Amino acid sequence: MATLENSRLRIVASDDGVVVEDRVRRCAWVWHSGGAEFTRAGGDGPRPAGRPTVTAAGETVEVRFDAGGGPVRYTWSLGPDYAEVRLACEAPDVEAASLPGPVTAAEGGARAAVPVYQGLLLRGSAHRWRRRVRHGGHESFSMAAGAMLGQRGGLLIAHESPANWHAWYGQYDGGPGFHFEHLRCPVEGWVDAAVRLYPVDADVTAACRRYRRRIVERGQFVPWSEKIARKPIVKDLFGAMMAFIGYNRDDAIDYAAGAGALAARGFDSVFYYPVRMCSYSLGFLMGGDDPIWLSDEQLDAMHAVPGAHLSPWGWTFEGLDDGSQAMRSIFRRDASGPMMNWRIDDFQWYQVCTPYQVEHIRRRLAGDMRAMDWIHYDVNATIGGRPCLAGDHGLHGGAPMGRRDDVEWIRTLFSDRTVGNRVVSSEGFGEHFAGHYDIGSTKCMPLWGGAANAVPVPMTMLVFHDSCIHDWWELHNYNANPGFGIHELPEGIARAGAGLPALKAAMDALYGCPPNVFPFGRQYAWVDKVGGETYAFTLALDDAAVAEALDLALPVARLHRRIGMADLVAWESLSDDAAVQRTTFSDGTRIVANLCDGPREAPEVGRMDGCTWKALG
Repeated sequence: MATLENSRLRIVASDDGVVVEDRVRRCAWVWHSGGAEFTRAGGDGPRPAGRPTVTAAGETVEVRFDAGGGPVRYTWSLGPDYAEVRLACEAPDVEAASLPGPVTAAEGGARAAVPVYQGLLLRGSAHRWRRRVRHGGHESFSMAAGAMLGQRGGLLIAHESPANWHAWYGQYDGGPGFHFEHLRCPVEGWVDAAVRLYPVDADVTAACRRYRRRIVERGQFVPWSEKIARKPIVKDLFGAMMAFIGYNRDDAIDYAAGAGALAARGFDSVFYYPVRMCSYSLGFLMGGDDPIWLSDEQLDAMHAVPGAHLSPWGWTFEGLDDGSQAMRSIFRRDASGPMMNWRIDDFQWYQVCTPYQVEHIRRRLAGDMRAMDWIHYDVNATIGGRPCLAGDHGLHGGAPMGRRDDVEWIRTLFSDRTVGNRVVSSEGFGEHFAGHYDIGSTKCMPLWGGAANAVPVPMTMLVFHDSCIHDWWELHNYNANPGFGIHELPEGIARAGAGLPALKAAMDALYGCPPNVFPFGRQYAWVDKVGGETYAFTLALDDAAVAEALDLALPVARLHRRIGMADLVAWESLSDDAAVQRTTFSDGTRIVANLCDGPREAPEVGRMDGCTWKALG
């Protein structure tokens, strides 16, 4: 047995595992060594690591596993208010290792707050399940930190690297939980393999606010004021509506007239996307249509509408193989060659190495995209941070590039050094990009009833509200559409999809986010996603669902003008099932929202109809 201690924490380590004692809150957290797992090359998933040996060495404690061919070491140490564990692996066939593994409350009964979408508070379920995710949007981790929330205290668990990790979350043997898994980089090996454990109070706000301080400590937090100083157009986001208008070309739509109608309804700042498809080539169809491309005259007509801000679809992450050496030479490569990615009908896309995306978008923004006020990139913030093993790519030194360097190139892609005075958005809210872009997307909605195993909570906004917007995915707008309907996410964690405008408006008001509507335009959807077969549909301003969405969006946009730059300082559940929630902003504004379908009573407000919100203060 070995121990480390200071005035706030005590670590007790044995071959059974490590106990982290929170001396302030008088509770303890346990990492069982039996929860350590390794994934080997050619294996079929993580397997138990076995029994370790424990040794003390000065101000550290080492937990060592024999992985065959070399040791895997977990070195524990103490900081002023945290415990840190670092991973070192010398086993040549181990490709991934838990870091450190599941951590549970010694007294039991803990919940888990995980940064999936905007954040989920896992309630627990009747059966064991777990999911492995990367960092990025949709069902992945939006931030490199989550929290275990016990009866007397909580534990924030934060990975220290922007890359080279995955996360597991779900229903473990001891209840809901999560843990990180560190990956061997094929270029750099085992780098930045460290996790910190911060004892905090047992609530979502305390955990997220401590993580915010960690972001500040790293020098990674960039407030709105600094972004506006670099890019004055950013100030136009506050009070705006996001307006997705479809990927597909439809020459029958009068886009300028639509923009004028929205201005007449009271929307004095609207961010339209996309007005042109900014890809490497346009020789493809979606649902039988050409990609959208408004003429210069159409762009001028939209720009003549006060408050209209125009964006292309920055589809730089992947490109079609047009048969040219120029295109094939910039594809991202793994050990087997160019990496395939998206597919629509008979068209196959390949991933493009990120530094060549930067080169391409700089050229386009100086050319046929120069009229754009902002740019929405496709999936860079969702599935970026990937190695490129091409040894002939001059833009990354003629040598393979690791995941960490790819993250840096994505930051460059998003930065004002590349885009100038333009707002930047990307699919996926990614913590490590929040200081470099202005909007990340993909949020989920609560699922109520017996099937619900979690409730959404605004973890990302408790950390980044005064730095970055968390938007809906571009096809999960307030108004319903034929191709992307409401659906239940795996294991009853939440719902996602287009529609339920009153619920989305209440959530955006609660979180302090702008509304997102698909007011008009043409879009493709799937007949068979696995097979890649598509069709297309059109939405119009006079559709009943669009009109309802716009009516609900306008008050949210006006609220966002008031609180969009404020810090979100607190979140509270006001009911046992978290259907009624309250947020508090740094300007004193409080938002109370009822997120379920039926009426509820709320403190300070009284009776609230389902899916409604009220601003106080």
